[in-house]
Amino acid sequence: MTISSPGIGSGLDVNSIVSQLMTVEQQPLVDVQKKKSAYQTQISAYGTLKSALSTFQTAVSALSTPDKFNAQTATPGDSSVFTATANGKAPVGNYAVTVSQLAQQQKLALTGFANVSDVVGTGTLTISFGTFTPAVIAPPTPSSFTPNTAKTDVTIAINSSNNTLTGVRDAINATGSSVVATIVNDGTTNNLVITSKDTGEVNSLKISVADSDANNTDTSGLSQLAYDPTSTLGNGKNLTQLQAAKNALLNIDGIAVVKAGNTISDAIDGVTLNLLTTSNSASVNLGIATNQSVVNQSVTAYVNAYNTLNTTLRSLTNFAGTGQTNGVLLGDATARSVINQIKTVMTKTITSGGTINSLSQIGVAFQRDGTLALDSAKLTAAISSNFSDIATLFSTSAKATDSLIAYSGSTSKTQAGTYAVTVSQLGTNLSNATGTINGVAATGITTNLVGAVGDASEGLSLKVNGGALGARGTVTYTIGYAAQLNNVITSMLSSGGLLAARTDGIQNSITRLNKQADDINARLTTIEARYRAQYAKLDTLLSSMSSTSSFLTQQIAQINANGVTNNNK
Repeated sequence: MTISSPGIGSGLDVNSIVSQLMTVEQQPLVDVQKKKSAYQTQISAYGTLKSALSTFQTAVSALSTPDKFNAQTATPGDSSVFTATANGKAPVGNYAVTVSQLAQQQKLALTGFANVSDVVGTGTLTISFGTFTPAVIAPPTPSSFTPNTAKTDVTIAINSSNNTLTGVRDAINATGSSVVATIVNDGTTNNLVITSKDTGEVNSLKISVADSDANNTDTSGLSQLAYDPTSTLGNGKNLTQLQAAKNALLNIDGIAVVKAGNTISDAIDGVTLNLLTTSNSASVNLGIATNQSVVNQSVTAYVNAYNTLNTTLRSLTNFAGTGQTNGVLLGDATARSVINQIKTVMTKTITSGGTINSLSQIGVAFQRDGTLALDSAKLTAAISSNFSDIATLFSTSAKATDSLIAYSGSTSKTQAGTYAVTVSQLGTNLSNATGTINGVAATGITTNLVGAVGDASEGLSLKVNGGALGARGTVTYTIGYAAQLNNVITSMLSSGGLLAARTDGIQNSITRLNKQADDINARLTTIEARYRAQYAKLDTLLSSMSSTSSFLTQQIAQINANGVTNNNK
């Protein structure tokens, strides 16, 4: 067997020649790889951009609600009497608060059972909630029980399966209603204690019994649990009252206030009081002040968040100059659109119905290098003079010209604008309000009116706290800077958004280039095989020609040698 290698026979360097030819042939593949690398670099750049936008969105989203700007401190003179919070809308000042009575729940007891397994009786219990008014001697007025219309009666069937003390307790608790039952052992006997879950006189209890023994008011059988506060002891008023239902009684700046609970959010506008104990007839000061440091921190956070994003955007789109390394997304239309959309939001005027309607009015302004700067002195002045407007400038909010109409909420479909409001029926817990917003019939949900589907006011929820029927002024709904930016970036980052469309397009281009590279590689394999075949033949031909040349040379030399010999003869 002979061993051959291209070029051995002729001396022709076939491998080198084919390698050089293939270097030329591979140039289209090199170009494809360069394009692919450029696209992959763009994909990476867009990943950086998405991350920066997501970080920015997290920051502005936290600033898109009034809580970050409507910052107030509520400081009681004695925090053992009550604590307080302010929602940012409370009038700044001092209040004198006297707490003379705390609200409490009513507690009733059935006493004297030796064992928790003792039978109470069978029948039906009906527990009602309402206000008990004692009898008055002069002028003679009988006692009464007025039902609480906000609560429905609780009906409980007691039969042989649950007629023990334990069974009755469990049956009451199983209703999940505004009443709870417990068994208390006093060391001698077991007592069933029935407690209204809610404080206040309006949540007093009345228990009616339909006893299986046909006597519904005596102290035998299930009627032992009967409790009608207007009846007499042992005749329908058979439980022992351990604790009467009471209202919270307090005085605020000389005005007597009566509330059913100890957490009071509707006595001082924008302030919630949490009563802890009485103040022994002494007034306790409550100071409401603006928390300027929190507002300053929120605005500073907004500025810093934008500047961080701006650093990334400038890095990705930077023009360093001819011959220098420019930003990966320099000249990229999508990157420019991102920058323009964000700046459009930040430079527009906010229509809020207030005095402040632009960032520059609170000391936030763009610099020549594209960053934001904060003028702290200007911000402090704005906080002092127009505190409530600052929250509106950043967050989603609404202002009504009627003090009895309050903003309750909105949806992503609610558009900024000023809407006229009319009320044709006031709502209650049992009936819905009716009226219009923006001239279109609104949906009533108890005391709220909600903007109609398809209208610019869609989803705008307004609470109507009483007042006259008819036209009730206007409500100006505002989507502030932080809220708008949050919405814009959500759209950009969505699966069908601007950035997804661009990166999908780039990824499709990479896929096409991969297919193109595969086609070129297949073609190069064929071309290389053809070159090698061609130069192998050339090598063989040259080797054959070399052999022939050697033979002829030898023959000619032989002939010449023979001719010389013959001549000598």
